[in-house]
Amino acid sequence: MCRLFLNIGQAVSEKTLEEFIGSCSDYVGGSKLDVHERNETKLEQHKDGYGFAFVKDDHFELRRFREAIFERNPIRELKKLKTDVIFVHARQASPNIEVKLKNNHPFYWYNGDEYVFGHNGTIKSQIKNYDDRKFFLRGSTDSEKYFYSLLTEMGKNEWNLNRQIIDDILEYWDYTAANFILVSPKKAWVGVYYRKDPLYFTMKLYKTEDSIVVSSSALPSLGPPTERLRNGTLIEIDVESNNYFYLSEFRI
Repeated sequence: MCRLFLNIGQAVSEKTLEEFIGSCSDYVGGSKLDVHERNETKLEQHKDGYGFAFVKDDHFELRRFREAIFERNPIRELKKLKTDVIFVHARQASPNIEVKLKNNHPFYWYNGDEYVFGHNGTIKSQIKNYDDRKFFLRGSTDSEKYFYSLLTEMGKNEWNLNRQIIDDILEYWDYTAANFILVSPKKAWVGVYYRKDPLYFTMKLYKTEDSIVVSSSALPSLGPPTERLRNGTLIEIDVESNNYFYLSEFRI
């Protein structure tokens, strides 16, 4: 299980980054920031490495680290970035998936266009619905295969994403959650699909005049969420206009 954070537009404050990173350690300012099904009686720490991607000169740069995000605490590093798009992923490895750098998110793919991807949840099924002649696994995670499954289907649909594509991919999979953030330099997509622990897996979207932030964790410095992205939600975010809209058949 993992924590996801996407910042489009003006960069958030150090306080907001502190809240996200603190939530990954499950202990912020002497108390829990998010109380959910997984931490009512224990700590739920996302300690198995982290990574982030950001856009520079219209292309992605990636950084991935073995240390827990709350141990390395990259607030200053993130604040120095001059970018309109930053995506952070803090990992808690699924059972029997190795903790190593190649398994850290975000994952990256280039075909003339660029995409980065992060996932929160565990997919228990054997994932075979991706084009293995085109996409070569670098690690051993269900998440990387999920990424390639999305790209395989998007490639058949002029590189657009819609609710039907997600439904078709997930229809026969056994999963705890298939939450994802998929980002290109011009667009981002957020999908929320889970089968348990709604407090833990519900994503939060914060819209301000000059930014959009999507986070697995609550970020009190931004106020109450503009939207709680509940089960079955798929949204698309336009980077240039700083607007988002629903691709779900209905608004949750």
